[in-house]
Amino acid sequence: MADTRLSRTGRLLQLTVLGAALSALSLGAVLSIDTLAQAAEPAAKPASAPATQINLESASLTDLPGSPSRVRIDQSLGVHAIKQRDGFVELDNAVLLKTYVYAYSKQAVNYTGILTPNTEMIEPPAPVQASAKEKQQVDAMIAFDKAHPKLRIDVDDIALDAYVPQGKYYPIDNRLFIHGTGYYFDNSPYHYTYDHPEAFRHLACADAAVMKTLDDAIANYQHFHMAIFATVLGGDAKTQGLLLRVDEVQLKDALGNVLIDQKTQ
Repeated sequence: MADTRLSRTGRLLQLTVLGAALSALSLGAVLSIDTLAQAAEPAAKPASAPATQINLESASLTDLPGSPSRVRIDQSLGVHAIKQRDGFVELDNAVLLKTYVYAYSKQAVNYTGILTPNTEMIEPPAPVQASAKEKQQVDAMIAFDKAHPKLRIDVDDIALDAYVPQGKYYPIDNRLFIHGTGYYFDNSPYHYTYDHPEAFRHLACADAAVMKTLDDAIANYQHFHMAIFATVLGGDAKTQGLLLRVDEVQLKDALGNVLIDQKTQ
């Protein structure tokens, strides 16, 4: 029977290769199985291909190595990243919210504030200085925002309280429409508030079929989706806030069917 134990030399070689692989992984490198196999053998020839040179002004941010925060910024930076539906701009990320704040305020644009990633760590992140290309993208977004004051905000996990027969409405059991409350997309200080949103904390309903659907869902602790349609009233870069007027809300079920459509009186 063949001896399956490794010789001292073989075991040392195995440990050396394993140690090299673990060191590479701890540094964030991703090595394929083929790469590890090559690490155990002497290299035939050193690589002769010249290092790729990147023009930082013309390159896409996704081409820049070791810059995950800038890659995330690039996904929402520029007019091409703004989504519209039925004439409304979808307010769905922090970068777009920041550009709207500056579009409707009278203060100078803080490019560093728009591009610097937000963090919950005690130490603040290093400021990201905008390149010429990034400034152009931000300026284009701000110009677009000024021409599109109608916004749509989609929210999930909407809970309703039981129907109130005396008022013929369903109360909204969350912090969605509380006057003066700021709403955020992340832990950035940039936020938006609603102007006099109290009316939308009570969703009127008199349709018997819809009421049965809602009552069954509430009894089973099911939550709903909502589309909020609003108009920009102003922005203040000093307080980093955007003020919105709620014009209409649509309560929807899990399939997207509109159950209640309530507009400003």
